[in-house]
Amino acid sequence: MVDGSTLTVTGQVAKALLALTVAGSKGVTAMEVATWAYRLGAYVHTLRHECGLAIEMVREPHEGGWHGRYVLRSPVSILEPSP
Repeated sequence: MVDGSTLTVTGQVAKALLALTVAGSKGVTAMEVATWAYRLGAYVHTLRHECGLAIEMVREPHEGGWHGRYVLRSPVSILEPSP
């Protein structure tokens, strides 16, 4: 729910939202979900721009550059799908 409204997300976008929710303040990186999330940045873009969720991207430096860690900042409730 965003501002009291119910959103429906499906497929990989739903899996990304679940991963962000489960990770909590730790957040997730593309490497951590690489077995299924081939386009994590695209799923986050959808959650931000089409669903209105606040998702922060924190830069984590490493040898050779940096990678992004996505952290869900909006409160959400995950509901069971309808049969």
